[in-house]
Amino acid sequence: MHREEEEREAPCAECGAVVVVAVDRGFAFGEAGVLCFECALKRGGRFDADEERWTVDPRVSDLLRDYRP
Repeated sequence: MHREEEEREAPCAECGAVVVVAVDRGFAFGEAGVLCFECALKRGGRFDADEERWTVDPRVSDLLRDYRP
């Protein structure tokens, strides 16, 4: 992983909380969008902590249409 990826921070598209992309369990979508863990869960996402991956993606179709980084 590049240092740039490790340090990239982005605001959650839903609530605005800061998500550290390489560290937090956020959900990335589109080119630069991200949801914090809590908002991803509220949007129906399911995260498998043992496998460290999303098993069900959160609903982001409205965000893909409307989100502008």
